[in-house]
Amino acid sequence: MTMLVAAPDASAPGRGSWQADDVSTRRRPSATLAGGARGVETYTRVSLYLFVLLEPFFYLYALAALTSTPGQLPDAGPASALAGLALVHMVLCFGTVHVGFDGPLATGWRPRPVVVALLVATGAVMVASVVALPSYGGGGLVSDPRTVMIGVCGAATCGALAVATPIRRVALAGLAVPVVVIAVRFVTDVSVAAVVLGAASYVFVLFWAGTARLSMWIVEVVRELDAARQVSARLAVAEERLRIARDMHDVVGRALSAVAVKSELAAALARRGDPRAADEMDDVRALAQDSLREVRSVVAGYRAADLATELDGARSVLHAAGVSVRVVGSVPELGAPQVDALAWVVREAVTNIVRHSAARECRIDLAEEAGQMVLTVGNDGARPDAAGVAGLEGGAGLVGLRERLAAVGGSLDVTAEGERFVLEARVPAPPPGGADGSADGSADGHADGSTDGSTDGSTDGSTDVPA
Repeated sequence: MTMLVAAPDASAPGRGSWQADDVSTRRRPSATLAGGARGVETYTRVSLYLFVLLEPFFYLYALAALTSTPGQLPDAGPASALAGLALVHMVLCFGTVHVGFDGPLATGWRPRPVVVALLVATGAVMVASVVALPSYGGGGLVSDPRTVMIGVCGAATCGALAVATPIRRVALAGLAVPVVVIAVRFVTDVSVAAVVLGAASYVFVLFWAGTARLSMWIVEVVRELDAARQVSARLAVAEERLRIARDMHDVVGRALSAVAVKSELAAALARRGDPRAADEMDDVRALAQDSLREVRSVVAGYRAADLATELDGARSVLHAAGVSVRVVGSVPELGAPQVDALAWVVREAVTNIVRHSAARECRIDLAEEAGQMVLTVGNDGARPDAAGVAGLEGGAGLVGLRERLAAVGGSLDVTAEGERFVLEARVPAPPPGGADGSADGSADGHADGSTDGSTDGSTDGSTDVPA
């Protein structure tokens, strides 16, 4: 019989990372984002701040329009007041961008104080522009100082609000800018040109707001990707914990079942003064030591099951339980994941036989059928009224086996007919010539035990010790 030891899969997701730190998926400021995410957010934040600083440069067009008409220069007092309001408006735009970058600008329908102040300042700048600046004297958009001031102020306001406001709402609010521009132009120039200038100012508003919104959209995508990475890390931790729980169930369950059977046998032998009791207790000690070693391996994440060893262990445990066992077939030349999965099937099946039935005989078959390697474990003595057999929806052990087999492209079928319980596992077979042609699946191929033990599918069964 060929003995294959499955190598640990170092590439398995989450392997060895079960003690990873817990993480949070809440949206976080740039100071806590790692690597490229923090860099993108910092770059975008600085870009938006610089975009706000462009507002006073656009006001230079209004100054140029005033200087081009010497007779229409405003008085120093109103002009200074307008300049001060424009400066306050820029500072409030800066503050709105700063606040909106890290959180919402409103709670429900209640805007933040900085937003209220920005809207008030915007209205003040527009009113001051109409009062302080001279009326339209002809020319295009940049030749009218009122239109320039109103358009730039409105666009800067919409751009600041777009940082944390849906673009549709900003576009709707931005309609106020062309309305004001057209109304002011109609005072001195009722013509189609006023409508054209209003439309041009609205395009400018949409460009400013759209640029800010697009920049924030990129930041939000990066934030979501960073959150997804953190969620992925948490899922890997959860998956590793589930793996450990499943392995602990399989390892500890079989070990405790074997210890209970052998301890009962040793006690019965000791009562009769049979010297074999000492040998059985030595086996119990060896089982406990092996189980401790396996538990440590499970926690470390580097344990690999060996099908040949599990078959030998199954024969030993079932013999001790008074079950006649026969292993037919040979350990196939499969990949490490497939061998590992089949080894766990043998372990769980034997654990169920010892704990949940009153079997007298068990047969384990390894055969290749239709391109698949089939492992069949059948036994008698099943109790149809027991929850573990009648409820073929399965307990934690069967669920864990299905998960293991599904991971390697295999499947698990469980059937119970009267007192007969059969567990059948299938995994993809090796290519032609890959299987080993050796004989039976244990050291000598056939193993006949004594009688009366306990086995399969549900409620605990007692063990009768052979004389």
